[in-house]
Amino acid sequence: MRTFKRNPLLASALIVLGGVMLALGTAKAETTSDRPAGLIIMPKLIFDSSGTLGVLTGNGTPVDTEIQLTNTSDQEARMRCFYVNANSHCTNNPSAVCSVTADCQQFGLGGLCFAGWVETDFHLTLSPHQPIIWRISEGLSAPPRPATGNVPAVNEDPFIGELKCFQVGENDEPIDRNDLKAEVSIISYTSTSIDARAYNGIGLQAVQGGNDGDNTLILGGDDPEYSGCPSVLIMNHFFDDAVEPVSGNYVKTHLTLVPCTENFLLQDVALFATTAQFLVFNEFEQRFSASRSVECFKEFELCALGTGTDRAITDVSASSNSCERSVFSAFVAGTLTGQTRIRGVDDASTPHGEGLVGIGEEFFRTSPTALNTVRATDAFNLHEAGERVVPDLITVP
Repeated sequence: MRTFKRNPLLASALIVLGGVMLALGTAKAETTSDRPAGLIIMPKLIFDSSGTLGVLTGNGTPVDTEIQLTNTSDQEARMRCFYVNANSHCTNNPSAVCSVTADCQQFGLGGLCFAGWVETDFHLTLSPHQPIIWRISEGLSAPPRPATGNVPAVNEDPFIGELKCFQVGENDEPIDRNDLKAEVSIISYTSTSIDARAYNGIGLQAVQGGNDGDNTLILGGDDPEYSGCPSVLIMNHFFDDAVEPVSGNYVKTHLTLVPCTENFLLQDVALFATTAQFLVFNEFEQRFSASRSVECFKEFELCALGTGTDRAITDVSASSNSCERSVFSAFVAGTLTGQTRIRGVDDASTPHGEGLVGIGEEFFRTSPTALNTVRATDAFNLHEAGERVVPDLITVP
C-alpha cells in the first residue's frame, strides 16, 4: 500500500530551490489538512468498476474511493455534503464518459466531448468523536449507529469528481464550528493485487462569530465566514518520465484542481472557469511557465500542462502526448525533480475569487513506452502559501 509519501530525492531539489522560495514569499496559508475544520474539500473521488477510464485511473484497472469522515468534538456534529459528478459525455452517445473529443469518434462522426457538472447532496449527523467510513460505489443506506442520515452511492459508473462537506445547525444553516476531518483512499484492484493511495481532506476553518447562516458561504476576504483559499499552491514533484533511481520505475504525475468558488444551486460548469498559471522550476532554478483553464474539476497529467493537449482515455502511449516537448518533461527540464507553483489568475469582471485547491498523484510504471504498466502509486496534499484577497463563494440550495 502506498499512501502519502515524502520522497527523499526531493530534499535535494528543495535545498536548491530554497532561494527561489524565499524570493517568492512563504506566507502561511489558512487552509489545513491536519486539523479539524468547518468546511472539508475532497478534490478527487473516482469509481470505475470496469477500468474504462484507462489512464485517468493510472493503469486502467477497476478503482474505487473510500472516505473516512470524523467528528473530532465532544458534541454532536451535523453536516451537509455535496458530491460533484464532473464526468464529460459524448454528444453522439450521452451515456459514454469521455476525456477528449477523440474518445467519441468510436460512436460515429460529429461527436463532441461535452463537459458536465451535476451535484448530489446529502445530510449526516455524527455523535461525539464518531468516525464514519464508506466506499463511494456503495454509500451507506444505514450508517452505523448512533449516526443518522443517508450517504448515497455516486450516481454514475464510471464517476470522477469531488466532495464538499460543511457543518450546519439544527435548521441546516451553516454554523461556526470546526469539528470535521477526512481521509480519502483511492483503491485500484484486480483479482490478484491491490494498490491504494491516500490524501487528507482539505479543511477551511469557520470564523468564530462570522457566519450569518445564509446559503452563501464566504471564504476569505474582508468579511469572511471561513478562512480563505490559498494564494499559491506548491507542488514538489518528479518531472514526467523521470526514472526513479531506487526502483528504476518511470514516473508520471497527475495534478487535480477544483475551484473554491462553486454554485450548487445553478450547477453550471461554465460560470466559474478559472485560469490557472503555473511557474515551474528545475533543480538549477531555471524557470518555465504554462497556463490552463479549470472549470468545476480538472485532472491533468503534468505533460498536458505544458502542451495544452489532454489525452484520450484509451491512449496509453507515453509519447503520444508530446511529453518530450513539455516543460514538465524530464527531457526538457534536464533534472529529475522540480517545483511547480500554481495560482488562480484574478478576474476583476467576476464577483468572486479565483481560488484553487488540489492534490497530486504519482504513478510508477515499469515500461518507458506504455502507461498501463503501473506497479505502484501514491497521493499527496499540496503545500500552500498565503491567502487570497478576493473572497470565494460557495452557493448552496
